Amino acid sequence: MIYEFPLSEGVRRLLRAEMLFKQSQSHIEYDNPFSTIAALSALVDLVEVISKNNLKIEMIKQLDRLQYKEEISDAQRQEMKELSQDLVFGSVKAFDEVKENIFLNVVRQRLKMTGGLGAFDLPNLHHWLRFEHGLRLEHMDRWFKQFAPTEKALNYVLSMLRALSDQEVCHFKQGLFYKTVKWDAELVRLDMGDKMIYPEFSGNKQQLSIRLMEQTSPFDPVTQVKEDLEMVVERCG
Repeated sequence: MIYEFPLSEGVRRLLRAEMLFKQSQSHIEYDNPFSTIAALSALVDLVEVISKNNLKIEMIKQLDRLQYKEEISDAQRQEMKELSQDLVFGSVKAFDEVKENIFLNVVRQRLKMTGGLGAFDLPNLHHWLRFEHGLRLEHMDRWFKQFAPTEKALNYVLSMLRALSDQEVCHFKQGLFYKTVKWDAELVRLDMGDKMIYPEFSGNKQQLSIRLMEQTSPFDPVTQVKEDLEMVVERCG
C-alpha cells in the first residue's frame, strides 16, 4: 500500500478529484442499484469539485511549472502546453449540462439529508434505477464526457508529479519522523509494503511529520509504533 500526502492545498484538491473519478467509474461497472447510487453520489461530488475554478487554476499552474523541469522531454513539454491551452480556453459553460441537470440537482439536494435517497423521497431516482444497466451506463457516460478534458489534464499532472521523484531514507525514531528543512516537492509518498502499519502525515513544504501507527482491529485502540525503523520516503514533483 502506497500512502500519499499533498504538501499544498492545490495538490490536495487534485487528489480528491482523482479519487472521485475512480470511485464513480468503479461503482458504475456493477449492475446493482446501490452501486449506481454510489457512482451517482461521487459524480455529484465531482460536479462540486471540478466546477470550482481553483481546480482548473491549480492544473494550469502545475503544467506551467513542470515544463521547466530538466527531466522533461520536448515531447512532454509540448503536450503540457497543449493541455494547459485546452484548460485556459475551455468554455466557462463546459459543465452546464451536468450542473443544470434537474435530475442531478434533485439528487444533490437529497444527498445532504441522511438516508435521503429512499424511493419515498426520490421516486424518479428509483425509476431510473430500473432502467437497463447498459442504458444507465450511457447516461453516466454522457455526463462524464463533460469532464473528459479535465480528467485528461488531471491524470497527466498527477502522473508527472509521481514520476518526477527523489527518494530519501528516513529514520523513524519510535515510529516518528520529523523534518523542518524545506522540501522542493508537491507530494510525498510512503510505500508500506507488507507492513501492517500506516502513516499519519502532518505538515507542508516547510515541515513534515510522519507518525507510523498500528491498529490490530477497528475495536482496538490506535497506537504509535514503538520500534525504530528506516523507510524510504519519495519526494515527488
